[in-house]
Amino acid sequence: MPVLGIDIGTQSLKAVVLDDSMRLLGAASQSYPYLRPRPGWAEQRPGDWLAALRPAIADALAAARLQPGDIDALSCCGQLDGAIAVDRSGGALGPAIIWMDRRAMAEADAVDADLIATRSGLVCDSTHMAAKIAWLKRNGPSGAALYHQPVSFVLAQLTGEAAISPSLASTTMLYGLAGSDWDDVLLDTFGIKRTDLPRLVGEAETAGRLTARGAELTGLPIGTPVATGTGDDFSNPLGCGVTAPGVVAVSLGTAETVAALSSTLSTDAERLVETHLYPGGLYHLGNPGWLSGGAMRWAAALLAQPSDEALVALAAEAPPGCEGLVFLPALTGAMAPRWNAVARGSFIGLSASHGPAHLARAVLEGTAFAMRDVIDRLMVLGVPTDRLRLMGGGARSALWCQIRADLTCRSAEIQLEADASAIGAGLLAAVAAGIAPDMGAAAASLDQEFSIVAPNAALAGIYDASYRSYRAAYDALDPYWDTATGL
Repeated sequence: MPVLGIDIGTQSLKAVVLDDSMRLLGAASQSYPYLRPRPGWAEQRPGDWLAALRPAIADALAAARLQPGDIDALSCCGQLDGAIAVDRSGGALGPAIIWMDRRAMAEADAVDADLIATRSGLVCDSTHMAAKIAWLKRNGPSGAALYHQPVSFVLAQLTGEAAISPSLASTTMLYGLAGSDWDDVLLDTFGIKRTDLPRLVGEAETAGRLTARGAELTGLPIGTPVATGTGDDFSNPLGCGVTAPGVVAVSLGTAETVAALSSTLSTDAERLVETHLYPGGLYHLGNPGWLSGGAMRWAAALLAQPSDEALVALAAEAPPGCEGLVFLPALTGAMAPRWNAVARGSFIGLSASHGPAHLARAVLEGTAFAMRDVIDRLMVLGVPTDRLRLMGGGARSALWCQIRADLTCRSAEIQLEADASAIGAGLLAAVAAGIAPDMGAAAASLDQEFSIVAPNAALAGIYDASYRSYRAAYDALDPYWDTATGL
């Protein structure tokens, strides 16, 4: 029987239909905006996610030539690090504070960062859910009965069940890696109770079934099983077949996430890389990302280019290394080479000889430099990083992929299907429905095509020099941001 995978993205909701051999039958999407009501803030209307469900599902079913009753199970995955306060009936009390929002800096700064890192494996940062809940408790609407991530909110709307997966919970700063549960010390640190949070249910377990409301939102029959799902940091690599160590998964969406899997639990003392749980039992070590595809769109608008493709074509006119021009991709704060919420995107090394093409290419290279920061740290931690696997909309850019292969001296496998997170959600639904026995078997059944980009060894010296300039620029500006920039 076919299954349905949903990805709740930052700019669109995607739906895919997979058959019982995990072959993609149909896909569709519905777009929606995110809002920037104040500097440092980023929000979405939860109702926009819900309104996008039915048309996206209907279009995916039509592409697959199937009827709603043909779907055996579904699962939602998507953006993490959000926070939505809901009332006793599960309705949102206000907008969702999404992943790129930085309003909770005071709440993050007020707690012991060493305690957070030791117990949760995370960097204490305002982007994570715990700080946002603490902010909502002080400044948000009264009467909140529960706080959701975007994925768990949609799950609750569909099934009436307040549930969240361990992997998604491991991104919140409230989940203890050692205890594999909500951590009472972390909860007390942020003034949060267990009853403020959804219950923990495995990613590929059936968390509930579609209620009448869920059926209305999706167009699917009442009673259709719904798996718990997870965050897109995990569903993206899962949808690309990554279930074992050795592959660096790079998701090139609005944000860029870089991670690899490990069979052993380890944490990063330098706090560039975070440790999460991964569906199937491994550990996911990586960085939750910086504005990357979003930086491309910003640069396209800045340089009066009509599309991302036009920006890439412009960038191709400039030489590797951009003749000394470097871009720091910190448009929403820096996440690499060190986390700094008040850092800002910067062009360094501008001269009268630089033109629009250099600026365009510098943005592509700068986001790749941040990727190298993470890969270099993973190597120090002993995590296998044999090859890259690039996914998401940005992986359609041949130049951007080539830059990443050249910069890291690694072959890059390009996932040609752009809806990896939704496919990962479909795999979870398949396991929940008993179509596949486990995550590894489900991923192994995927019929995927990868193109391979080999690194150009002749450019290694140029990119090494450019990367050193990027690191030197960051180090020079780091103290400036802390004194001269505010949100």
